[in-house]
Amino acid sequence: MKNLSSKVTGFTLIELMIVMSIVAILMGLVGPLAINSLEKAQAKQEMLTVKSWLRKVSYRAFSTGQHHIVKFSGKNITLFIKNQEDNLIENKNLESLFFQPQQLVYNIKGFVSPTLLEGTYRGKPLTVDLKKWVNHEDDIKGSALIK
Repeated sequence: MKNLSSKVTGFTLIELMIVMSIVAILMGLVGPLAINSLEKAQAKQEMLTVKSWLRKVSYRAFSTGQHHIVKFSGKNITLFIKNQEDNLIENKNLESLFFQPQQLVYNIKGFVSPTLLEGTYRGKPLTVDLKKWVNHEDDIKGSALIK
């Protein structure tokens, strides 16, 4: 008589459960790092968008020959033409950046004053040198200023 016992190969339930738990632990460790990296990239993108927008306001003030006013209030930025504050030109809402209540004035040449902007960036204090950002001047006073 032939031996009919066949050899069955495969994984047991306990082996599969161990592998699944190892994968779950690894996902638990890597997941928050990926989310933090995504939030950091979004905050950086928002910073670059604000920088580009402030330069655009400078070009607009120069090309129209009108004084422009940018008002910062928390996570909100508004743009007006001087002496026409009731006519809102543009409004921006921010997610990562937070600015103290302050006002920037762009003259008809496109230069901004005051030249320092105070706020927070991802919960950390932020000082932006607008001479560098908007006016394209190279003299930075202090190493903690954003380039």
